Amino acid sequence: MFLQGAIMTDQIGTTENNPLITLIAERQSFPRLKEPGPTEHQLKTVIQASMRAPDHMRLRPWRFLIIQKDGLTALGNLFVKHTLASNPNSSDEVLLKAKNKAFRAPVILVGIASIKEHPKVPHAEQILSAGSVLTNVGLALYAIGLGSVWRTGDYAYSDTVRSGLGISKNEEIIGFVYIGTPVSRDRPKTHVSHEDHTAHWP
Repeated sequence: MFLQGAIMTDQIGTTENNPLITLIAERQSFPRLKEPGPTEHQLKTVIQASMRAPDHMRLRPWRFLIIQKDGLTALGNLFVKHTLASNPNSSDEVLLKAKNKAFRAPVILVGIASIKEHPKVPHAEQILSAGSVLTNVGLALYAIGLGSVWRTGDYAYSDTVRSGLGISKNEEIIGFVYIGTPVSRDRPKTHVSHEDHTAHWP
């Protein structure tokens, strides 16, 4: 097994036919999701595993909110409240569209960067650490056959939504991860070459 043969010993593995590298290379987002979502055990296991992310000084600068079932209705109401705060003259159609955005998946995981003051760990580094956890969440969900899509938008920066979700002044919403079963797995994959984004220096 790769993990036993390479990570747990001094042996260096190969990139060929490596299941983890293949998983990372093939991962993609699925904006259209349906039931079933993850079980409670699956979601907790995914989050637990995903916290093995880069974390300078072990600050654990993150927390998560799991929103599902009746919670989706409450979130939809928050989205409507934000929309009205932004534009009191919003039409019923616009308000309904805002409300329905909370129902695009059976489960939403809100990723929150909880910034802690530390002389050696700047705020940006802590936000990146929290983002690394969410990246791991997406990979782990993909590994068990579920789909996800990471969204932000105005809601992530809305005072109305932040207040409703209990976000503190030292915290940032870094993403709403929508989770469920992909409506279709036949999404075209865009090839991106590492050569377009990598250079040797000097």
